[in-house]
Amino acid sequence: MFFGQKIHPLNFDYADTLTVAGDTVELIGRGVQLRVRCADVAEGCLRLRFENAQVDDSHQYSDAVLPEWREGRPVIARLDTETALFAAEAGRVELSTTQLRLERADFTLATVTAGIGCRSENLLLNFALSDIDGCYGFGERTKRLNKLGDSADCLTVDVVAMFRHTYSRDDYDPTYVAIPFAILKTGERFLGLFFDNPGRAILDAGKSQSGEFWYQSLGGTTDLYLVAGPSLAEVTRRYATLTGRAPLPPLWALGYHQCRWGYQYEAEFRELAAQFAAAEVPVSALWYDIDYMDGCRLFTWDRVDFPDPAALNRDLKAVGIRAVTIIDPGVKREPGYAVYDSGREQAAFCQTASGREYVGKVWPGDTVFPDFTLETTRDWWAGRLADFLRASAVDGVWLDMNDPATGYSRTEEMRFNHGAIPHDRYHNQYAHFMAMASRQACDRLDPEGRPFLLTRSACAGTQRYSAVWTGDNASNWKHLRMALPCSLNLSLSGAAFNGPDVGGFMDDTSAELLVRWHQAGCLFPFFRNHSIRHSRSQEPWQFGLEPLVAIRGAIRSRYRLLPYLYQCFFAHWRSGDPVMRPLLYHYAGPEYVNLDDQYLVGDALLVAPILHGEGQGPEIVRAGVKMQERAIRLPPGFWFDLNRGEWVEGGQLVSYAAALDELPLFVRDGAVVPYYAGPLHNSIMDLSTVELHLFCREKPARFEYVLDDQETRRYQAGAYGIAHISADSAGERLQVEIAESGAYPPDTVRFIPVVYGRPELRELEFTVNGRTVIRSLQTERREWLCRQWPVRA
Repeated sequence: MFFGQKIHPLNFDYADTLTVAGDTVELIGRGVQLRVRCADVAEGCLRLRFENAQVDDSHQYSDAVLPEWREGRPVIARLDTETALFAAEAGRVELSTTQLRLERADFTLATVTAGIGCRSENLLLNFALSDIDGCYGFGERTKRLNKLGDSADCLTVDVVAMFRHTYSRDDYDPTYVAIPFAILKTGERFLGLFFDNPGRAILDAGKSQSGEFWYQSLGGTTDLYLVAGPSLAEVTRRYATLTGRAPLPPLWALGYHQCRWGYQYEAEFRELAAQFAAAEVPVSALWYDIDYMDGCRLFTWDRVDFPDPAALNRDLKAVGIRAVTIIDPGVKREPGYAVYDSGREQAAFCQTASGREYVGKVWPGDTVFPDFTLETTRDWWAGRLADFLRASAVDGVWLDMNDPATGYSRTEEMRFNHGAIPHDRYHNQYAHFMAMASRQACDRLDPEGRPFLLTRSACAGTQRYSAVWTGDNASNWKHLRMALPCSLNLSLSGAAFNGPDVGGFMDDTSAELLVRWHQAGCLFPFFRNHSIRHSRSQEPWQFGLEPLVAIRGAIRSRYRLLPYLYQCFFAHWRSGDPVMRPLLYHYAGPEYVNLDDQYLVGDALLVAPILHGEGQGPEIVRAGVKMQERAIRLPPGFWFDLNRGEWVEGGQLVSYAAALDELPLFVRDGAVVPYYAGPLHNSIMDLSTVELHLFCREKPARFEYVLDDQETRRYQAGAYGIAHISADSAGERLQVEIAESGAYPPDTVRFIPVVYGRPELRELEFTVNGRTVIRSLQTERREWLCRQWPVRA
């Protein structure tokens, strides 16, 4: 299989005549018979459907778009001389034999001459990149945030198996996730292009031909959704509305996770729990890799190594540690093995074109694969998985090897719907439908609860069912550096709950690298330390006291900020804003176009991690302590440095030096940051009392704190409230007001105001739901990273 190759535009055929009939425009020429239809889908969203007559089956197999947006309102075409016009609420489309022009009041995009081509089942859309200075999205990708001058092969693959000699580089393509979504930027205006085609496709943003954006599908029907701005936030929110926002996770899933391929015995898990406690490092989940199974057979335990897994998992849960097990799709092809026998009886497995079971070669040996595209198979899988989770007292599901990875067996022979549908129609969606079936299992287990699922492979829309991690990365500085733009673009592409393997999965880490990984990743949406067997162990305590102190500070800071992170996830569910954002999301200007070595969490926290090691970049020695230096772009306004406890004026590039136990972390002026000040005991956390950390040097602080039970799905039916928080100062008095509204009982949460960087304040006027208390402010201290800073509370 070759990657990086495209079809040259001159090898496509182009139309020479155009006809219009109702809502259909037909382009005809030698080798070309293409029907184009237009629909007004949703506010700010227009769809163009391209049906190639040379595609035998024009059915749209994609499950990316939510069902309520799939139909749309047809737009009738009219002919103006040689140009067909679609005039819709969401935009205007002009189509001729030589050009496709997309117009909105704030953005115009047009193809180059002969910009729509066909070649057999292949489709080409070739847009001119005139005045385009940025391109973002593309899903999970290597290299930098701005994809202008780059390309993406949208095909889900097992990266390490496919690039076994180059996986540790930072430029491999394709990856585990296929989301053909591009966000184009011109000046301060943005336009999203979502090419909804579940087959393999190429996005090329000027890499092969400068000034041209190529979309090439290798088969099937393509729906092009135009997602309007004008801002990056509006594009992102509308795309999330189109393909679905991630549901709220359980609070424990936002904590720190520990995993290693090689934890093989019950005693190791009990010892891990004890070691975390001894090191005073909270941990919310321990993960079981393939070692727990009996010969890699799905839904089994090795009863020698794990004689009573349910009892073990209940004991872990009693101290606030949840259990997550890996679940691969491959079922061992072994008559007499109950899972195989029942699946065969249900005709649940993928077949070849002749109707034989498709067989791969992965962990269990000869392996068959459930056909998750079938409702009957999803129902069978959900029953099996639910029984396993219930019997094992397991709390979370880790979906791996679902690219699908089939070993040396060619995936193209795997077909769907009892062999009737060719592989490419569902390849990129295999993991998606597995996640759907697995979430169905969790629904059976606890219809009111919030499941946690994590998947390696994904496509557009998978965020509705599962979080995503960025696959088998490497323990090196390049992959640490790459983790930021990779997760940022994945966040802009709808997958808000994502993150990398902290520390790196493959190869050996070092003390300094492990510390910097934890600091960089401690505020990513997903936070898991994961490594491969036979590599150097990388639990937080493995490199001695100094690295442990630094790692502990990063992990504890995450737990202190879990109320804020939870609010960011709620904001995503309500509006579609990602949890983790590039600075470009909120700040305009050319200095943010390529900025991808720092990030925002919500709109209040700015994280600028150290991404190089000793001897690899600028460094200084201060008071006998070696520090790594970096430049930090602070947007306009004042920012509070949580690493040094002082205000810094923004609107400038700041040179910053950080010791091993320091993470450059800033809060903007006017922010309210919910903070947990109680005891840290793994995932056990009582949020009936929450501190509101107020940063209001020159700006008043504003925030909406959403209240719900944090355990069930009742929020989806509107069972939540909002605490509207405002804070300002007058002379020596701090005035804080909270007014609750909505369907959640008021006064359920006790809020405690804490103010930073204002030692002159002496008095607090605190009003909650109309009741006012005036009291004096006292100097106290609060924990951040490895420091404690004076505050007024």
